[in-house]
Amino acid sequence: MIASLMVGALIGADQEPGKLFLMGGGSTTVEVTKAFIEECGGENARLIVMAQTREDPARGLSSVELLQENGAKNVALIAVDRVADGDRAAAAKELREAQGVWIPGGDQRLFVDRWSTEWLREEFGSAFKRGTNFFGTSAGAMIMSNPMIAGPGEAEGTVEIRPGIGLFEGLVDTHYRERNREARLKDGMKQVGHSRAIGLDAGEWVVVWKGEIIKIVGKPFVNEIPIKK
Repeated sequence: MIASLMVGALIGADQEPGKLFLMGGGSTTVEVTKAFIEECGGENARLIVMAQTREDPARGLSSVELLQENGAKNVALIAVDRVADGDRAAAAKELREAQGVWIPGGDQRLFVDRWSTEWLREEFGSAFKRGTNFFGTSAGAMIMSNPMIAGPGEAEGTVEIRPGIGLFEGLVDTHYRERNREARLKDGMKQVGHSRAIGLDAGEWVVVWKGEIIKIVGKPFVNEIPIKK
């Protein structure tokens, strides 16, 4: 028994965390889709789409089709609308078997409210530590931080800050320059008390691993986040 526990501890110690793909919205490109599939292990990797960012999560079928069109053969959609404890248990099982989790755009508040912040931090955090990769675009990218930008604030150029998932140690904003969100990201940094942030425009994306940006596509705003040379 002791020996098996020691082996389990050693295996856990050797595990590398997953990679985080963050995109600024707009049309999800073939390039990022194929890069994500490849990082997850290729065409037979188990991928799950969680589209609770959308009013009707069944619309996540378009993400499933996108992944399939780009070579993925083992993709499942979690399309539950009213998330109950049984749904969380079923999703946790899916997460334990997945190599990649794909979260489309929509409303980040919907996603967090449906699943609950506590459940997301526990289950996403555990999967991420095991090596599961995560992709998020627009709202799906913003939920990855903790705290997260939940939406516009009451005054112009401000944001509403809420608890997020915490896979990324910094704020994420999307549709950044195209929607003139520079001021609101500065307000967000002021509210959370640090300056670690990424501002991504539509079509721009980054890959983050172990707290460091290892790939950049486009010219996003990056502040106090290490970038691999």
